[in-house]
Amino acid sequence: MIIYHNAKFITVNAGHDIFDQLWVEDGRILYIGPAKAIPADVQTIDLQGAFVTPGLIDIHAHVGTWAEVTEDINDANEYSEPFTPLMHALDSVDIRHFSFQHALEGGVTTVQTGPGSANVIGGIWSILKTAGPTLPSRVLVERSGLKGALGENPKNVFGNQYKRKPMTRMAIAQLLRDGFQRATHLSAEEQAMHIQQNLELRPFIEVLRGEMPLRLHCHRADDIMTAIRIAKEFNVQLHLEHCTEGHLIVDAVNASGFNTTVGPYMLTPSKYETRHSTPAIAKVFKENHIPFAIMTDHPFVPIQYLKYCASEAIRYGLDEETALKSITINAAKLVQLDYRIGSLEEGKDADFVVWSHPIFETEARVLQTYVNGIKYYEAEGEI
Repeated sequence: MIIYHNAKFITVNAGHDIFDQLWVEDGRILYIGPAKAIPADVQTIDLQGAFVTPGLIDIHAHVGTWAEVTEDINDANEYSEPFTPLMHALDSVDIRHFSFQHALEGGVTTVQTGPGSANVIGGIWSILKTAGPTLPSRVLVERSGLKGALGENPKNVFGNQYKRKPMTRMAIAQLLRDGFQRATHLSAEEQAMHIQQNLELRPFIEVLRGEMPLRLHCHRADDIMTAIRIAKEFNVQLHLEHCTEGHLIVDAVNASGFNTTVGPYMLTPSKYETRHSTPAIAKVFKENHIPFAIMTDHPFVPIQYLKYCASEAIRYGLDEETALKSITINAAKLVQLDYRIGSLEEGKDADFVVWSHPIFETEARVLQTYVNGIKYYEAEGEI
């Protein structure tokens, strides 16, 4: 057991409590609360007045799959065809990729990663810790969603470059519907065979059964509405990825009941459909009770800058407590992992970050990052 003390432990629990001591054993939080007598012969670590938060969580990134140095070896997008439901994040992730080290340097301890948005249906996402000796040891959720994309990305890749379907938004919607329609027409025996043999319609069956959500990239308001409409047609769980113009149709997004991940909004608009991107969307969604997390979409905003994405939302009116939750406990809730990560509470994984100053102060630097109670990053010359 290790006891950490002389710090402000910002729990991000229901009461947003700030405590004095953190006890860690076997990778879990054994105790967090007011200072109490320390047992004899127990290792203690003095954090010298630092500030401690839960490990940060980015539930929309492409960490470990995007080469970043050159697009020629991008393993995030299968450009051969627009419909690739059997592609899987775990068959693409390189845990030695420098993006994982950058994540630790920025205090990010959990990411959802996988296929990008070139394809109408790109494949399966996974949720991983950003540190650990092997890929299996890092996996929290092996199949966390079926990733798809609406709008300009599939049109540009396949329609404009390859001169093949989809060339229009109509064709994108048809390809998306096609997977669900074919899956619904299978008998129980045929569905079982697709699951057991990992055949093409397996992911659609899993989404129809509620075993994982459909995660659709959608920027423009009409694409958001198409995503909602198709999800309602097939009665499936949908997560709106980016939801860039969601603030322009906030009542419709709210009425849908679906969750959202917002960003990356710290970029010059790279295409016409992102021209209305704004950090103010976080405040609008908070005011309208729409569940959201803030993303980097790494590498488009580097993963180590996740906290700055939340800071920018604060600059546009979001309160600090909600901003912190959007990259910790609320992100965990949106991927149904809040029982394990996202806050400093007894029984949860000991994923935490030691900061030099309160996280949203300009001077705040990551001093140490812990994953499952193990220190994987320490700033040179610090604690």
